[in-house]
Amino acid sequence: MIDWKHMPSLAALRAFEAAARNGSLSAAARELNVTHAAIAGHVRALETFFSTPLLVRAGQGMEPTADGALLAYGLTEGFTTLSATCRDLADRHEARPLSVSTTPTFAEHWLMPRISSFWAEHPEINVTIAPSVVPTDLRRDGHDLAIRYGDGDWPGFEVEPLLRNDFAVVAAPARAEQLAGADRDTLRAQRWLIADNRADLPHLAQGLDVAPDSLTLLTFATNGLVLSALRAGLGIGLQSRTLIQRDLDQRRLVEVAPLHLDGIGYYVVTRPGAASDNLRLFRRWLRRAV
Repeated sequence: MIDWKHMPSLAALRAFEAAARNGSLSAAARELNVTHAAIAGHVRALETFFSTPLLVRAGQGMEPTADGALLAYGLTEGFTTLSATCRDLADRHEARPLSVSTTPTFAEHWLMPRISSFWAEHPEINVTIAPSVVPTDLRRDGHDLAIRYGDGDWPGFEVEPLLRNDFAVVAAPARAEQLAGADRDTLRAQRWLIADNRADLPHLAQGLDVAPDSLTLLTFATNGLVLSALRAGLGIGLQSRTLIQRDLDQRRLVEVAPLHLDGIGYYVVTRPGAASDNLRLFRRWLRRAV
């Protein structure tokens, strides 16, 4: 139970959060459509309430003190969660496009070739797909669902496995032929092609039973570029068979060896309580599409 008697005013907390996030009282005033003086007054009231400075002058703007940074972090987290909860409740009674965040590779090689079947079943549901190599914050960025690569350990979210344990070491046909039957020591000595975010690296190293910094790596901005480099014979790489099935079928890439990665794969991630009818239908379709 919240003891509101020992809480400062929500208006003051909102003003301070905006000022700390923007690094400016004036910017906070514009964002909240109030005067500069109102923001300054709220900040002073909070500093009196907590008996400590919260914002200090920094060049042309303001920056939080250590105590101010602690308060600003908690407020941003709390207001973001509140905003997401309000959005989820509104979504139960309002039709709007579903926003799906995922990696560019997953979007290109798995989701886009299949999404027409979802629209054939549900032409009334609009879906926007936001490919990004950077993991998204569902609460902050307003996405309804994310499909992300990893081990499924994302506390505070509802996580459901989609594609797991379906990985292989692959290479261009000529290089794959050279490595046919290669043991683990031989694989460790190869040049590995991975994306700049190196999301695969810990799992790859674990699968090869080797320290990550002992592998020879060639990195590229996206996994799409990694695939192009693999097809060109520049090295070998770890890929999901499901995502590169077309390359395997057309022998642009050939499997060198399987690599079991327990629990690693693509997961469906949603916010707790995000349960609009459209979201439930999309999640059900994802399960059937695997």
